[in-house]
Amino acid sequence: MIFSIHTLFAERVVAKHDALLCNDGPHEQTPRVIEALERINAVKRLAPFPAGTFIDLAGFGEAPIVYVTEDEEYLLLSDVAESLGWPLHKAHKWAQLQEDFAIRDQRVHDEERGDGRLGWECMLDYIDLRLDLVMEDPEAKPDALGGRWGTAGDWLISRDRLPLLLMSSPWAKEFMDNSLPAFGHAMREIWGDKLRDIPTYGADGATTGGNAYTDMFSTDGLTKEEALQRARRGPALGDPWPHCTYPQCAETEPHSEWIHRQDDPDGTG
Repeated sequence: MIFSIHTLFAERVVAKHDALLCNDGPHEQTPRVIEALERINAVKRLAPFPAGTFIDLAGFGEAPIVYVTEDEEYLLLSDVAESLGWPLHKAHKWAQLQEDFAIRDQRVHDEERGDGRLGWECMLDYIDLRLDLVMEDPEAKPDALGGRWGTAGDWLISRDRLPLLLMSSPWAKEFMDNSLPAFGHAMREIWGDKLRDIPTYGADGATTGGNAYTDMFSTDGLTKEEALQRARRGPALGDPWPHCTYPQCAETEPHSEWIHRQDDPDGTG
């Protein structure tokens, strides 16, 4: 095996998954990881990042930066999955799906450019390390001996794809609930009062009488800073919501104003 700038990282990743290696052992799989990294390095300079810098996963965990380019930071998918309590085989399937989307987007970009070249601008957010792993999967169909197994791998995931990852993780609902007020502030800053001119519709297709500004992009009465703090607060199990802004609310237990909205959608109390 030829020594590369990526050799130490490849050896560490393969050793991390030693018990899960399938079909080939570490001597065969380590060069595949190096080859995958060199392939990207030929397109854009990719370098290992010193250990010790961790990225907060919106309060649901943290994971270290392991690689960088001149304008992007990468985390190891298995590190992120472990921190979130997400089985690696499920995180792997998510990454495969995102790579498929990226390939389609790249094809569109290449055709629109029309110069016959193959581009890479859509292909650098999900870097498959080409590991061949197998692990227990309770949801898989049993094999002839009754075992339930799923295939997996590992990837480098760019930092700017973490919100999308969180939306597919076991914490998706909590992340969305936490982030909605901040998203509301962002949309109001971009579109302003134009949102008031967009009507909202119910499940029956009839207008609700409301508009996108108040119904779709609510800030729950939080300031922008409060909304950003809530977006980063994580599970907040047993903690109160910042405050309920619903009229005539007399509840003392932690809750969201959406509890009231279910029975009183127009907010009249």
